[in-house]
Formats: sequence, C-alpha cells, structure tokens
Amino acid sequence: MSDLFAGLGGRFVEPRIVIEAALPLELSGEAVRGRICVFTDEEGREWALRPDLTLPVAVDEVARRRGGASGEQIVRYAAPVFRLPALPGEPVEFCQAGFERFGGASTPETDAEVFAAVVQACAEAGVSEGAVRIGDLSVFSGFVDAMNLPPEIASGLKRAFRQEGGVRAFLNGARSGAAAGLAKRMQGMDRAEIEAFVGDIFALTGIRPVGERSSEEIVERLYQRAHAGEMTALPDDAKVLLDALLAVDVPAGDAVGALNAIAAGAGLSKVQPVLDALSTRITAMQKSAPDLMAAATFATRFGRRFTYYDGFVFEIAADKDASADGRPFAAGGRYDRLLFNLSGGDVEASAIGAMIVPHRLKPGSGGRA
Repeated sequence: MSDLFAGLGGRFVEPRIVIEAALPLELSGEAVRGRICVFTDEEGREWALRPDLTLPVAVDEVARRRGGASGEQIVRYAAPVFRLPALPGEPVEFCQAGFERFGGASTPETDAEVFAAVVQACAEAGVSEGAVRIGDLSVFSGFVDAMNLPPEIASGLKRAFRQEGGVRAFLNGARSGAAAGLAKRMQGMDRAEIEAFVGDIFALTGIRPVGERSSEEIVERLYQRAHAGEMTALPDDAKVLLDALLAVDVPAGDAVGALNAIAAGAGLSKVQPVLDALSTRITAMQKSAPDLMAAATFATRFGRRFTYYDGFVFEIAADKDASADGRPFAAGGRYDRLLFNLSGGDVEASAIGAMIVPHRLKPGSGGRA
C-alpha cells in the first residue's frame, strides 16, 4: 500500500496489530464500540485487533517519550485496520493511510495545515471534491466554562456532551441502567466510602482502569451521580442557551457569527478566545481549499462520538449521504490529552492526526469520491 503522506517527512512505522481491548473500548467512543474484533487469551486477558491506527501509534509514542524522545515528531503509516461492518458491503479489514503529529504547536494554523495536507493527498489520488464536515469539541466546553456553573454541573455537562442525547438527559436528571442503580445504592455515602467500595470491586475482580479514567475519576463520577439530587438546578435561561448551542449546524463560513450571537446574547465574553481560534482556523482552511470549503458545514455536535478527540475535528465524504452514513474517505482531528491519559500523566505532548481510506477514494468520476 502506498504512503500517501511521504512528503510530510518524519518516520514511517508499522503499528502493532494487536492492542489491549480496554484501549479502544475506553477511548474510541460509540463510533467503534460494538465493532471491535476482540478475543481472550489463555490467561483471560482481552485483546483486540486494532480498529484504527492512531491508538497503537500513540501507545508507541508514549513509550518513546518515556525513553527520552522529545520535540515535534511526525509519524506516518499505511496498514490494515479491523472493524465489524456497520453497513452492508463494508469490509471487516481495510486499509488506512495517515499520519500523527506529536509535540507540535497546538494552534488553529496547525489544524488548518493538517487539513490542507489531507486535501492535497486526496487531490494527488485524483479526488478533489467532497462534502466537508467540521467541528470543534472545545466550543461546547468553552461555553460551559464561560457560564460559571457549579463545578459538578459543568463537569457533568461536558461528560454528557459525548453521548447522543446526553446533555438533554443530564438536564432532565435522567439516569438509567446499571450505573443509575449503582449510584442509587451509594446515596448518602461520602467520597471515602465510595472510594473504599470501588477499591473492593477492583480487588475482587482483578480489573484495573486503563486509558482515560483513573480510579480517582471513577470515584468522583460515582459520587456526583449519587449526589445528583443535591445539585443546584440549572436556570431555564441556561437550558435555552445550551439548546441553541447544540442546534448550531450551519455553513462553515457562518459558524463563528452564529456562535458569537449566542455568546453575545448571554453576555459570555470569556468564550471569545475559543471563537477567535475557530475563526482563524476556518479562514485558513478556506484559503487552502476554497472549492471544498465553499460547501463545508460546521456543527457544534459533530465529532463527539470520537472520545479521544478534544478539539478540531473534520471529515470529508463523497457526498452528504455518505457523510450521514459515517463513510468518510478522509478524517482527522486534534487529541492533545491522549498521550497524557494513556501515560497516567507521565507524558504530555500535543497531538493531531488524519487518515485516508483508499478503498473509498474513487478517482475518475468527475473528481468525486
């Protein structure tokens, strides 16, 4: 398989095929949950065939930086990934070609450079048109922070944002399933008692948290759920603001104006740096790929299903239908906290990456994929 990003320099790697199952299950989100090819070894440990190439590359980068590597690193790859199909006709095994950029400047200009590199690689493969969808996961968090909400509500909203319908469920106080039952049983327990309870579960099962959630974070989340009824109710005007924010789904060129109007109406001046960065990024993307960006769209909700991303995200699909089906031929985004989370706080380096799915590229049909 050809290296579509050879011009970027850096190192070409062959990522490990098998990874700990806990990594994609915890970090890849609903986009691949239930589509992971998982198996158990003779010692009862769960493993998975890599569902993408970012995770194994990131794990190796953590090891490199623990070993003394530093500075900006560009890592390229072209290799198969394995996912149970979500749509008829999709293969279980297919190739991705991409790159990850670690330790570079975490700026909107860098984000736009990554997008431009993908657009160029697609054009060189004969595809220069498509439906572009962009988002920025820092926008919702930025608005929540600017609203000066009680800490337990702010953190709850940010977690809920990652799930379809999660914010509305959180605002309505909805709790369901095993987690709700567990939280109900913990009502009245303080943090020390919940911490002891969680410790007992780990001791009895031999399970330990891997990836994003530490023991302390699990305890904190259970405590907040158990004491949810004691939280200060969110004012109606705050609920209206959040509904308006989540409803933003507009042409990319109109995104900043729509978000600025919401912020101005609520007097949220503290969110301005986030919106300024979004404006700079979109302008740079429009300059590098004017034809593609002419019909690009921005949505506040877009990108949240990929839980290790924490900032700029994008997809390019053949058309709107392919985009809605979740079949982009190119995608990428920023995940500045992933190395920190994977290393338990030992390694901290910015990260952004992108990939192309070659079998979805179909040159020669009017330039469309």
